[in-house]
Amino acid sequence: MAFQVQRANQGARRAAASPIYEFAARAGYVARGILYGYMGYAALQIAQTGGSRRADQKASLIVVAGLPLGKFILIAGLVAILAYSTWGFFRAIYDPLHRGKDPQGIVTRLGFAWSGLSYLILAFFAFGLVTHGNTGSQADGMQQLAAKLMSAPAGILLTEIAGLIGIAAGVGGFVEAYRAPFKKDQKRHEMSEREKKVTDFLGRAGFVARGIVFGLMGWFIFLAGRQHNPGKASGFTGIFTFILVQPFGRLLLALVALGIIALGLHSVVLARYIRLPGDSSAA
Repeated sequence: MAFQVQRANQGARRAAASPIYEFAARAGYVARGILYGYMGYAALQIAQTGGSRRADQKASLIVVAGLPLGKFILIAGLVAILAYSTWGFFRAIYDPLHRGKDPQGIVTRLGFAWSGLSYLILAFFAFGLVTHGNTGSQADGMQQLAAKLMSAPAGILLTEIAGLIGIAAGVGGFVEAYRAPFKKDQKRHEMSEREKKVTDFLGRAGFVARGIVFGLMGWFIFLAGRQHNPGKASGFTGIFTFILVQPFGRLLLALVALGIIALGLHSVVLARYIRLPGDSSAA
């Protein structure tokens, strides 16, 4: 059994180091950047108009599906999203970015696994658009997820734990912005000093915005469990609407939206400079 696991691990590492996978993974960073970019743009529109519109990653895929050659673009995006999802699981299991096994490293690697899972779910949604043109329910997906979780055995406790994990992810975003460990993931020797400064600024701004959004999302999931009410949970669109109705809400939402756009641009930069297992500079 141990020998079979070892062979499977070696096979996974070889596959991740292949040029074909590297190209797909870098395309995944581009796809992620586009998804975040559209989400930030939609949030900025909400801030400017005060209206409501769907502003999440699924909404961006729906927009793509309506473009000329939309299905062709979606198929390419689907492959890229799957590659990025796989990279999330690979980072969590094999730790090619050397986050370590201390508590902070384990939390970070769990975040990578969560990223892999979330993009895998997004890939299924994209597949539905390609095959059936199915946009799915327009209801808040986080509320649907909370309802399913609460109906499971010990579902209330699980929902509260999920909320606390979301809050922790939000705090982790602020830590990521402050400590900037993403610098270690880049091939910095190939970047000019100006590129380093711009990339670092985009990353810090992006992780602050993501920390705000994920922290609020986790809080509302926790409230959903505590109050036994899945309607309390909120996805991206609900969080943006919540920020909008706060004092100085339009300004705050505009700043968050610009931060999310910055995170998208940072992801596109990483498509070029991220260290992958096949790189000679990767350990």
